[in-house]
Amino acid sequence: MVVATADRLRPVPVALTREADVLAALDCLGPSATGHNKDQIFGLPMSGLLAISIPASFGGADISNLIVAEAVSRLAAWNAKAAEQLLRHLVALELVRTSGSAEQRKAIYGRVVLGDVFDLSARRVGVSPPRLVQSGLVFALDNGGADFEISASDWQILRASGAGSEPVAAILDIKRTSFRRENSPSEVTVHPDYILSLGENADCLARLMTAFLMAAATRGRVGAKAQTSVADPSAAIELELLDAMIQKAASLIDGIQVDDPPIDLAQIDRFCLALDTARLRCAGDHSPAIRS
Repeated sequence: MVVATADRLRPVPVALTREADVLAALDCLGPSATGHNKDQIFGLPMSGLLAISIPASFGGADISNLIVAEAVSRLAAWNAKAAEQLLRHLVALELVRTSGSAEQRKAIYGRVVLGDVFDLSARRVGVSPPRLVQSGLVFALDNGGADFEISASDWQILRASGAGSEPVAAILDIKRTSFRRENSPSEVTVHPDYILSLGENADCLARLMTAFLMAAATRGRVGAKAQTSVADPSAAIELELLDAMIQKAASLIDGIQVDDPPIDLAQIDRFCLALDTARLRCAGDHSPAIRS
């Protein structure tokens, strides 16, 4: 499990237990998010928004994914960097939700409640995932030629392969891990408690959450521009279509997270393609969406 670290002691963020609390927190963030420097990440960790997707079974609130999308959408209109940070954090938590033991999830959610930010490293096209090689009581991370993308989060989740090539994910404590360029990535060690065994559908559900939240971010950016420009009927239609697709995807994800039904991979693929297409069209790019 992820253990507490003394170097990240900070005031505990407010707990957002209702959807109205989330909207109120967003209203409070608005003035600071629209400040003079939109490239700066403001007080997101202290807002309580990082914990909005924690399952109710682990002490989280019963908040719909439509409200989660609203949070990302509003942030995207105010502060692009903060919206990206929240988006990547929520995708990381979706991977955690479907993977690892109950103890690991409990420990990770506990860090989130305290304001820690998690990030899921993006897959690199054509690059094999790093391997975890046992080295005594711990594991060494052998990158196999991969280039590590270091984030500004507190914890970074990196997909990897285990001893039997089974998919796993390593949780790296950014504050305590050296990523100096002159070092070999094999020097990075991971304690067994920091390794998640990926669930059967973990990657496809993380992909769905990514497409869903990217669509929400586009809705926020385009909607903000529409309010300050001359109305364009075709753009308004694309925005409404994107909004409808976001609502439909939110309902699908709610059902998956609450009822845990059998996963229809073809349906997930269709939703990802539809969300990506609607997002690109709304942003003014009418080229076909590429499956991720």
